[in-house]
Amino acid sequence: MENERLARAIARIEQATAKLDDIAPLAAPINPPTDDSALKAKLESLKSAHRDALDDRERTIAKLRADITDINALKDQEIDRLRNELQAAANSGNPAVSEAEHHALQQKYDRLHATAESTLSGLDGLISKVERTENG
Repeated sequence: MENERLARAIARIEQATAKLDDIAPLAAPINPPTDDSALKAKLESLKSAHRDALDDRERTIAKLRADITDINALKDQEIDRLRNELQAAANSGNPAVSEAEHHALQQKYDRLHATAESTLSGLDGLISKVERTENG
């Protein structure tokens, strides 16, 4: 029995050896090419592309910084314009009215308007009575 196991193990070893012999030519070390000029050219090409990308990035950053400066200048001009406009309105005697003051004035106007309408309708009623009495 032990001989059979030994024979099977030897058979497997021989099969593995045969497979290794078939694969051995594929597993041979590859000699690197002695001419590395193609690799150097590719490396220089990549360096150049990266340098161009960095230059483009720097130009974009510079443009964005210039845009920020322009936007800040325009913002400051608009703030100054609005400040001057408010100052001119305050100096002209027409001070700006807050929303609460506007609301209070609107309510007062509405009450006065309602009072005026009721007074006018009362006067119309009196005039009608007077005309009826005069006409007969």
